[in-house]
Amino acid sequence: MDLVLLRLSALGDILRVLPAWANLHAAFPGARFRAVVEDRHAFLLEPLPWLEPVIVRRRRLSNPFSALSELKRVGGLVRGAEVSLDFHGILKAALIPKLASIPERWGDGVTKEFAGSLQTHPLAFRHQTRYDQALGLAEAFGRSRGVEGLGRFQAVLRGVDLPDPGTIWLQDAKPRVVLVPGASRRGAIKRWPLRHWLKLAAELKGRYDLRWSLGPEEEELRTWLPAATGVEALPRLGFWQLASALRQADRVVAPDTGLLHLAVVLGVPALGLYGSSDPVVAGLPEGAGPVLRTGIACAPCRERACQRRQCLEELLPGAVSGALRGSGPIAG
Repeated sequence: MDLVLLRLSALGDILRVLPAWANLHAAFPGARFRAVVEDRHAFLLEPLPWLEPVIVRRRRLSNPFSALSELKRVGGLVRGAEVSLDFHGILKAALIPKLASIPERWGDGVTKEFAGSLQTHPLAFRHQTRYDQALGLAEAFGRSRGVEGLGRFQAVLRGVDLPDPGTIWLQDAKPRVVLVPGASRRGAIKRWPLRHWLKLAAELKGRYDLRWSLGPEEEELRTWLPAATGVEALPRLGFWQLASALRQADRVVAPDTGLLHLAVVLGVPALGLYGSSDPVVAGLPEGAGPVLRTGIACAPCRERACQRRQCLEELLPGAVSGALRGSGPIAG
C-alpha cells in the first residue's frame, strides 16, 4: 500500500499529527508512507525514517504566479499512490492528491476553501483537539481496512534516537522544569507577560532545578534574564538537541507554542498557559498535562492585535506555581 500524508505546516501542527502517522505505520508496517510538508519544516520528519519527505517549496507556494505549478510538481512526485490522508484541510493541500489522480482521498473533517469537495472520503466535523482530529482520521482509515485502535495517543518521540545536548542538568534530587517564555512572532499574542515569568521563577527557584528555553527570537532576553533571575538558560542548541534536553526534564511550562507540543510528543509532562488559544482545539491529549486559563468571556479569540491581553494578564504566577506543585510526582 502506498499512502500520502499531507500536513504542509506549521511546526506545532506537524508535531500534533505525528502520533497519528506513527499509529498508521504501526498498523501497516509494509506500506510506503510519503509525507508532504513545506521545506521549512521537513526537518521534523528526521527522527522517523520510515516517512519519505515530499518537499513543497514555500516561496513558490506563497506566490500566486507560481503556486499552481508548484502544486502540479508535487502532485507529480506522489502520482501512483493509492490513498491520501489530508491532515491540513486547506485548498492547497487538497489539490495535491487531486492533481496526482490519487483515487482514494481522505480528509479529517476540518476544511477551508472548499477543500472537502476534493476529497472522496471526508470525515464529519467535530470540535476536538488537533491531536484527536488527526487520530480520528487514522482511526477511520484503519477501520476501513479492518484495523482498530489507531485513535490512541502515543508520545511518538519518547524513545527515538536524538543527538546528545551535552550536560544540561545538575545531579541532584530536585525536579527538572523548563520554562518557555517565548513564542513565534506570528504567535506573539500567546506570550505570558514577562513580569509573570520573573515572579514565577522566583517562587519556584528553591524547589526545582529550573532552565529557561530561549530561542532565536529571545536573544535579547538571553543577555539579562539568567542573571536577573538566577536561573540558567539552556545553551543555543539545534532543534533535535533541544528536544533531547527537554526529554530529560520532568515538566515543561509554556504557552500554546511549538515547544509545548514538542514536549507532548516527547512524553514530557506539560503545563500549558493559554490566553486567546481555544482550550479544546489547541488543547493537549488526555494525560499529557493540564491547561491553565482564566476563562474570561472574550477568550478564546482570534484577535492577534489585542492590546489588553487580559486573558493572560489575569493568569497569575501563583496559579501556575500552585498547579505545578499539585501535578503529581513532580511536586516539590
